[in-house]
Amino acid sequence: MSRRALLALDLGTTGVRAVAVGDDGRTLAQAWRPVASRFPRPGWLEQDPAAWWSASRALLAEVAAAAALGARDVAGIGVVTQRATAVAWDAATGEPLAPAIGWQDARTEPRVRELVARGLPVSTMTSATKLAWFLAHAPAVRDAARAGRLRLGTPDAYLAARLTGGAVFATDPSQASCTGLYDLRRGGWSEPALALFELEPAWLPALVPTSALAGETDAALLGAPVPVAARAGDQQAATFAQGAHAPGEAKLTLGTSAMLDLHTGAAPARFSAGAYPLALWELADGARAFCLEGTVVTAGAVVEWLVELRLLASPAALEPLLAATPSCEGVVFVPALQGLGTPFLESNARASLFGVTRGTTAAHVVRAALEGVAQRCADVCEALPLAPGPLRVDGGLARSDAFVALLADATGRAVLRAAEAETTALGA
Repeated sequence: MSRRALLALDLGTTGVRAVAVGDDGRTLAQAWRPVASRFPRPGWLEQDPAAWWSASRALLAEVAAAAALGARDVAGIGVVTQRATAVAWDAATGEPLAPAIGWQDARTEPRVRELVARGLPVSTMTSATKLAWFLAHAPAVRDAARAGRLRLGTPDAYLAARLTGGAVFATDPSQASCTGLYDLRRGGWSEPALALFELEPAWLPALVPTSALAGETDAALLGAPVPVAARAGDQQAATFAQGAHAPGEAKLTLGTSAMLDLHTGAAPARFSAGAYPLALWELADGARAFCLEGTVVTAGAVVEWLVELRLLASPAALEPLLAATPSCEGVVFVPALQGLGTPFLESNARASLFGVTRGTTAAHVVRAALEGVAQRCADVCEALPLAPGPLRVDGGLARSDAFVALLADATGRAVLRAAEAETTALGA
């Protein structure tokens, strides 16, 4: 039987999605499950890697069954994930040695400030200080290091290891460039960075091209081995799926955070106004592409927060509420719930609500919060050297007509919404 479909696994910050795509590009089936986060202290964000794997395994089986696909129908599995989240696991068992430290987690802020004062371009949003934190504070991680069983990496490397029964320990340049440990120009792990953070190369995954075949799934997963055909960071995958393949092209993904990625060509760009250079991808033929990325740390997560505070009944209530509330009546919200990204890069910033009166309603606060997110997206667009013209968007928040209108007003640009909002999975 011909292999007539691809499976994509997309682990985001708030959920994991599996998608089956036919050889004609049509989505055959998809399914999603939420991912829980813990906030044990102010500024901390943790997740359970074992829960990622449990959900991923179940979703792949569910989607394959829904699309009537056997393992021999599947040409390969692509894995895209949230980036820079730090994971530590045991090479022998595959079990996590500590909770994963989320990319938004700011527990290493004191160390980051110390390094920035020395002139080093370090951020709490990269993995490096988080991986070093494991060694300093997690006894199980130190024990595994001494026993030669330690694996450190980002979620893609962890899931690839679980998918292949531990046979593959690898990542790609798009993910590696978000760790703060990758040499963009040379294309490998940076020896000075590893020395700075006291990390051993053996603890880190091998680097392989984004589109390279890297092992096969354990036969027990789908009934027969399936090639693991690609791996990428979620934002780089969305950039590829949006067709931003040439220098100067860009996309804005409106997910838990909002990420603007501007293709800068075949060589790394320089740091610019709080934006940072990253690898976009490396193809199997050796072709490399790079980008500048700007970040709104809290975007779609604002909606989740509003629901938790009971200011909004549910995410589905957002659209009618915005349509029925044409003004926030002077209320202003700065959405710095987990710091401010581009162009400020200030992880200690805190959200603020202004202009509240006795007549302020929950609806005014909700609208102000979404206007604040739209304005932060405009800040990022202004910080990067975007060419004039429409702004391509995707992601869950892009489904909201009312928010897209707010974004168009804030940026002064026409907004082109992707036909498939969840482009990260398709980019795999």
